[in-house]
Formats: sequence, structure tokens, C-alpha cells
Amino acid sequence: MTLSSATPATGTDFAVEGLNMLGPLVVATDGTKSADAAIRAAAQMAARSSADVHVIAVLEPIPLISGDYGILLPPADAIEARRETLEQRVRLQIRDLLGADATWSIEIVEGDPASVIARAGNERNARMIVMGIGHHELIDRLFGGETALRVLRQSRVPVWAVTPSFKALPERAVFATDFSMGGLRAAKAALATFDSLSTVYLAHVAPRLELQPEAFAVWLATYGEGLQPAFGRVKAELQIPDRVNVETVTLQGKPSRELLQFADSTHADLLVTGSRGAGLLDRLLVGSTATGLVRGSVHAVYAVPGLLGGERLLAAPPHHQISVEESQWTKSLDAFTKRNAGRRATLEVFDPDFGAQIQEHDYPFLGAAYDHHDRRVEIMLGDFGGPGRHLTRGIANVTSIDELRDEKGRDWILRLRHGLGQTILTLAR
Repeated sequence: MTLSSATPATGTDFAVEGLNMLGPLVVATDGTKSADAAIRAAAQMAARSSADVHVIAVLEPIPLISGDYGILLPPADAIEARRETLEQRVRLQIRDLLGADATWSIEIVEGDPASVIARAGNERNARMIVMGIGHHELIDRLFGGETALRVLRQSRVPVWAVTPSFKALPERAVFATDFSMGGLRAAKAALATFDSLSTVYLAHVAPRLELQPEAFAVWLATYGEGLQPAFGRVKAELQIPDRVNVETVTLQGKPSRELLQFADSTHADLLVTGSRGAGLLDRLLVGSTATGLVRGSVHAVYAVPGLLGGERLLAAPPHHQISVEESQWTKSLDAFTKRNAGRRATLEVFDPDFGAQIQEHDYPFLGAAYDHHDRRVEIMLGDFGGPGRHLTRGIANVTSIDELRDEKGRDWILRLRHGLGQTILTLAR
């Protein structure tokens, strides 16, 4: 594990594309103690942010029983009696936890719990859904970890899953990052939502490859050298306010296990992760890392779904970015080559399925060229002349090219978008 600190930037812009950061809170409960933590968490968030709160309680349908002469339907008055009982239980819970003056709206809906909860958040364009998770015994079949995971898969708004031990809004958080837009968006949303945060760990988990120890050590050293510019871009994007101390950490192994262990070791009270949601790549993200966090964490988990229609590019502050018109790609890449040939560079591929993959690190940049016949950009790296290193990376089906410059106006990043992924060339500064 490697850990480093950084001085936060000032002037954070808390707008997060596609999310309503001023919307209401939707809190899920069944009126039992397993949902007390969610009620307390929503109350503290509402008090701090003046957000409206809508309580959703789900009445699960009575299973139909097959008899000798057909399906036996439950009496109509039994359904209404169950509804009244649930509503009374929820009102008593809110009164006991918040007092008799609580004015939250309450809605009782019959249906599948996860679908109803996710739909309530989506239809209200909520700031987030607040629900409880528990990890001992069968704390609650309705609002346990599995229901939370199903809500994540269907929700288009963030989900804040809190454990029974919740006492106060989070101060120390671990932000999981694979340097993709999903992780960046989740981090931005968390900073916009939890102004109680005082310490943030940007945590990246490097894969553990099946290599001989000597070969793995060499690979890990090369991989690690490319992480600093990647962390630098994330921190520049987030512009974390001065009140928050930010540290970066690199772990190795299975992401969910390493993140959980690190959160325990740092006494973090929040884990932040991106999730695709709404059916987009559920199997990979919600099925692995987010699943492990929700099922295994003794800390609250804040999960943010990705934008519908695919991942957006990792962006930079607008005044540093130049989007090149397609008609100028050839001319622009020629000029970029003339300005930067010989500078040390790192080449990374960002895949929406697998996150960041460093292809080359600390190679001299030789040039970039565009072939309009197959919309292909060639990036050349290596030593000038002689028998040294010479590498060419071809990127087909390019859909956009951006040049990003630092605060002094010097070229910093060449970014190519292709499909849902992107390739980034970062020049040493």
C-alpha cells in the first residue's frame, strides 16, 4: 500500500451532471428497528441541508395459494388492514425517533420492494435514496443488503445505505476510484452531498496479476509510476475545498476486500463508489465491487449510478480544454507533435468495463497522426533514432479529440474518445 497527501484546491463547483443535488430525500422504511438508522440519517441530512423528505414504505403482496378449485385470493379487507398496520407502524417510528412535530410525507405502496423504492427516487428526481443495511442475523428481509443491491441496479439517483451503528453524518470517507468518469462522478456527488467531510482518501486498487514475484514487482513498479498523473487529474477535477484533507492510496488485490480493510484501518465512516445502474453493465460493477462493499461493510456506503447512455469522458476545467473540430484533426495533431516531440509521456486506456489500464509510461513522445479513411489515430512513442524503444499505438473509430492545457497554457493531455472508452496521452509537466 502506498499513501500520499496533497493540499486541496479551492473553489469547488458542486454541480454534478445528471444529478439533482437540491432534490428531496427518499427514505425507505418498514417501520421496524432495522430502518431506524435510515430515519436518523435522513433527519440529520435534512436538518443540515433543508431538504424535503419523503418516506416510502412497501407493502409486499400476499402470496397467492393454489387450492383444489383454483387460486385462493386473500380477503380485500385483509389487504387494507395490512396497509393500515404498516402505516401506523411507520408513523410511530418517525414520532419516536423525531418527535411529534415531524412533518415528513409518508406513502404506502404495494409491490416489489426494490422496484418501488428505486421508482420513488427516480420519479421524484431525488437527491438520494436513504436505506438501511444490516449484516447480522436476518436483520430484515425487506431492507437488507440484497434489496439495497437491487435498488442500486434500478436507481438513477444516488443510494446512501447506512448500517445500524449510524450516529452522525460522515467525516472520513474512502472514495474508490478506477480513474473512470463513474468514480469521478461519485466523488463529486459525495462532496456536494456531505459537507461534513473533513478527510477523504482517494483509493485505487491495482490488480494482482498471476506473475512470478520478480516479474510482478517489475510490473507493479511500472504501473505505480503512471498513477501519479492519474491521481493528479482526479484531484484537479474534484477541486476539493480547503476544509477537506485529501490523501491518495494505492492498494493491491480484490477491490471490495481491499477497500473494506482500508476503510476499517482508517476508521472511515463512509465508502463512496460508482455504479452503472439502470441496467448498464450491472453484472460487472454492481455484481462485483459494489456488491462486496454493500454486503461486507460495517460502514455506510454511498453509491452513484452512471449517466444513462454510457460513460462520459473524464473532463478537465473548461478553460483548460480545447475540443478540436474533426476537419482540423490532421492539422491539430501535426501542430501538437511539433510542440511536444521528445517530451516524456504516459499512455492510458480508459475502458468503461475495466477502468484505467496504463499502456506505456515515461516514454518520449514522437508524434501523433490521423488517417481519415478509417478514423484512426496513430500515437508514436520511443527513443529518437538508434535501436532503442519504438512503439506505435493505433486507435480506431475515434469520435472526438481534445487538447487539455495546464494553468500556464502548456500542453498537458491529448484525449481521444472512441466508443464508450477513451485513450489519454499525458505529458510530463
